[in-house]
This record gives sequence, C-alpha cells and structure tokens, in this order.
Amino acid sequence: MTNRRRVHRRVAVAAAGALLAVAVALRPLPGAAQPAAHDADGAYRGYLLARLVDGALEVIEERNAAARFVPASVLKIATAAAALEHLGADYRWVTRLTSEAPLDGATLAGDLMIVPGADPSWGRDGAPDALAALARQVRERGLTRIAGDLVVDASRFPGRRHPLDRGIGDLAYRHGTPAAALAVDEATITVRAAPGAARGVPARIEAPAGIELINRTTTVGRDRHGAGTLDFLPVWGSDTLLVRGEYPISEPTFVVPASDPSPARRAADRLRGALAQAGVRVEGTVRAGDAPTPASGSAITLAEYRSPPLESLLPDVLTDSHNWYADMLALTLGLEVAGTGRFDDGVGVVSDFVNGLAESAAAPVRDEVWLVDGSGLSPANLVTPSAIVRLLAHAVSRPWGAVLIDALATPGAGTLRSWPRLPPAAAKTGTLRHTVALAGFLRPRSATPLPFCYFVNHRPGRPAPARREIAASLRAWSAGGP
Repeated sequence: MTNRRRVHRRVAVAAAGALLAVAVALRPLPGAAQPAAHDADGAYRGYLLARLVDGALEVIEERNAAARFVPASVLKIATAAAALEHLGADYRWVTRLTSEAPLDGATLAGDLMIVPGADPSWGRDGAPDALAALARQVRERGLTRIAGDLVVDASRFPGRRHPLDRGIGDLAYRHGTPAAALAVDEATITVRAAPGAARGVPARIEAPAGIELINRTTTVGRDRHGAGTLDFLPVWGSDTLLVRGEYPISEPTFVVPASDPSPARRAADRLRGALAQAGVRVEGTVRAGDAPTPASGSAITLAEYRSPPLESLLPDVLTDSHNWYADMLALTLGLEVAGTGRFDDGVGVVSDFVNGLAESAAAPVRDEVWLVDGSGLSPANLVTPSAIVRLLAHAVSRPWGAVLIDALATPGAGTLRSWPRLPPAAAKTGTLRHTVALAGFLRPRSATPLPFCYFVNHRPGRPAPARREIAASLRAWSAGGP
C-alpha cells in the first residue's frame, strides 16, 4: 500500500488586505489511504509540490503536508520573507551617537550615548567600517574630547535574546550565539586552545584582551585522542569565559569562534578605539545604561551610521545559512514591527506573518507554524509543508519575491554544495540532528516556478541518505514523473 498520492486539484487564492494568501486545502481523496505516521525506517516524512496557475495553487504531489515538522534552517525562508514584507529590501539599520551634554568648544561636557539599531553588518566581510565612519563624524563636529562616559543605550532591546531551549552546546559557539543590539564580528571572539605540556596540567587557552578567562581544563593522555571535549561557557553580561573539559596531549591546536559574553561592551570598546584613532579622547569608562529622558528635546545627534540594505544581507541568511543573521532579523522585527525590541516578539511577528497567510483560507490545521527563533536552530520549531509552500507562492506575488528567490542557494552553491545532483532549483537547506529538509522552487527562472517543501524528521545517522532521497524526488518531479 502506498502512502503517496498524486493529486491534481485547484485550490483557492484569497486576497487579505495587501497580502495574497494562497490557500492550500489538503484533504484526503475519497477512498484514499491515509499516510502512515512513520515509515519502515522510523522516519517521518512530509512534502508538497505545487504550481501556480492563473493565480491559484495546483497541488502536484503531497504527503503529510498538513502535519507539523521540525524545519531546521528552512525556517529562514519565513524569517527573511517576514523581514522583506515588513521592512522592505532597502531597509537599513541605523546606529546613532547622541548626547544631552553641552558642547564647549572641542569638548563634549558629558556622556556620549550609543543608540544601537541591531545592525548585523559590523565587521562583516566586505561591509564598510561602521566604527571608523561614526568616529570620523564625531571628529568632523570639531570634538576632540569626551569628558564623560561612552554609554550603550540598553533600553531599546530589553530582555532575553535567545530561545530558552537553546542549549549551551549551541549558545557558546558562532552557529548559535544570541542576537545582540550592538556587536561586531557576529558577536563572537576568537579563542585558541592547545594541550598543556604534560598530562594533568591545564590546557593552554588564549582569549582576546579584555576577556577574563577561567581555565578549568585538564590535559589528558593519548588514549583519549579524538574523544576529549572542551566546553566554552560564556557568562552572559560579563567579560568572563569559563572553559572546562579535557584536552588530549596528542591533539593539535585549534581555533574556536566562541560567543562573546558581552558583545555590546566589546563593540563599544572598539568604537572607543576608533574615536581615539580619529583624534577624539573618551575620558570616562565604557558602560551600559538607559537613555536619559530628554526634558526638552535637548538630545543632539553627533553621528549616524546606516548599514548596507537588507537585500545585501539575504545571501548570508539563505545561501550560506548563517543563524546569527537570521536571528538578528527577528530581533529587528521586534523593534521595528512589534515596537518592543524583544527577540521573542520579533519571532512572534514572523509567526503571525506566516499564519496570517492562511487566515482567509481553509487551512488544514490551526497554528501551522510554532516558532521559538528566527534561524531554525531550535528543534522546538514546528512548521507544516503546506505553510512553507503557501509562503513561497505568496513571495512570487510580492514585489520583493525576486529578491528572496535570488538569495536562495542554487545547485553547487552555498549549503547545497554538499548535496547530490539536483535539477535547476533555488532552495534553502535545513539540517539538524535527525532532521534534513529542503524547500524552494524548481525551475526558478521559468514563467511557472514550482514551489516545494520536503521534510525528513526522526531519521538518525548522517544526513547523506536523506539528502539523496530528497534530491531523487526533485529530479523525478522536475522530469514530470511521480
């Protein structure tokens, strides 16, 4: 008995305000067998392939399309689409330096406030030097001395900036570092680790200047080669990094991009250095604080930096699958759309956007997406294949659709480099433990691209077999077969 149903039926397209909600009603055909929850290999699969015909979705292939799956990084499509819908492809992050202190010739007689905008581009390869640009503007105002402190406004982005269920195995490293209102180099620091000179002594750990390192490691023997582990544990909001675990004496030196425990302080320190290079001396300290409430609108802007446009960041999110950039989009939505600056509220904006596409459609289930982050790193995220395909179809109808499609990976590029042979496609990969996923468009440059989504959950082992399965399905679909 087969669980696959080849279906050709038209489904409604409903307009909801400025949004085009594509309704994919997935109901079993009369007399058709219901899909099994799990296959013989214990995996749980769901997919949907459709095409847009005269403004309506025509379902070509589907299986478990109304069921919820862990999407992994396929979720980044939803985050990027929500950002494009609400902010626009030309959106630019803005960071300002302001003060309420009086100007006395070349002296600012008080504090200089950094008003962050959650700009993810600082230190990004190829991006302009934001720190130098801000410092240069301050000097061009005729200032050479800041008599007060350099203060980071901590009030714009309050609260926790990562999901509660993101473990230290993710949070402590570049792939899982939390979003940050102010940060350089993706809110990471470079740590070098090497074995000690003899068994029983601590490993050699080197961290950047300004980091208080607590070394609780032990060098162990060759019998642990390949099995030793180190844990990097940032103490958030401080300058402290705790390193613990064992390092085999036979292992070579390695470099770890670890999460910065205090990214705003690190960025402010770098700005202080840029100001000094520009000829502006900050006499006080670097600290965090709430922006003062102006008594009479007396705050002045001394410098302002606008990032490159959102569009330029999307290949980092969709082709190369950088988690931090995707979560920074969620943090930005928390500020610009939710109005709170809270990460959770930004994730809520993404969730509402995707669920809202089905409000006027006969959606098969309520809450087709259940999200806790913007990157898909958390296994607590849940999404249906129908929600992703509906979102992709919606993108085709929007002015920003071509921007999103152009930022997706193509065969042999980005995260698709490690995949088997694929037909012409533009797609987003997703990989977590026991999860492999792919979603995007077949024939993306044609007049009728085919949106698809394919999830394989609960399959232990390496991802290669699931990737081969998905790639084979895409080749068959592209050729017109079942």
